[in-house]
Amino acid sequence: MVYQPVLLEKKDGVALVTLNRPDAGNASDAEMARELIALWPTLKADEDVRAVVLTGAGTRHFCTGADMKLASDKGDTGFDAWGDIPEDFFKPVICAVNGVVAGGGWHFMWQADFAIASESATFLEPHVSVGWVPLREMLGMALRVPQGPIRRMAYMGTAERMDAKRAYELGIVTEVVPADELVDHAMELATIIAKQAPLAVQATKETFQRAFDLRYAWRPLYDHMHEKRIQVDWESEDGKEGPRAFAEKRAPVWKGR
Repeated sequence: MVYQPVLLEKKDGVALVTLNRPDAGNASDAEMARELIALWPTLKADEDVRAVVLTGAGTRHFCTGADMKLASDKGDTGFDAWGDIPEDFFKPVICAVNGVVAGGGWHFMWQADFAIASESATFLEPHVSVGWVPLREMLGMALRVPQGPIRRMAYMGTAERMDAKRAYELGIVTEVVPADELVDHAMELATIIAKQAPLAVQATKETFQRAFDLRYAWRPLYDHMHEKRIQVDWESEDGKEGPRAFAEKRAPVWKGR
């Protein structure tokens, strides 16, 4: 069987998209990124698709971001663009969080319209623990939920892990359900949305996007970081050391440069 990094099923107006690298924590590599980048415009153009459910394969991980092993081997992630949900994708997206959300997995959390989680889901933000900066991940979430807990996660790195109950209390997810009911329940919610007037739903989402979405404002923030010569991710020595230490299962030796 040919390996597929992203799986797609369609039923009753809903597209079920599954990140399919369970042995790597459903982390993204170049192939998965390319598949996602191509998929979103396809779903946008498909008039039979009115809502999307996004989940991860297996029971342990939703998405753990960029593949740290690849970053350790290559000095970067091996791809230039993340498979973001585009800012002009106005069909509602529900995240069905089946396991760990970490790193770039947060992109989907703040770009989706809302998320539900299994009882075993957990959430962490590991960027600073590998010498990287969570530029959009935590900024995006800070526009959706209270800033204090998000800043705490951003600064604490892998030392901080949030369970599904706490994520519900903060509004990161709208409900918590048993693991074996997660995808079915997400599909039920998406099917209800798909039965509403499609143009009205999409216009409603566009209104939210333009009013509150970080992507309409984040580029100046990113440019400011570079203007101040704040090196991010693998551009810095620490950004290369972090993934190496992660892959070698040792404590990183930070140099502050």
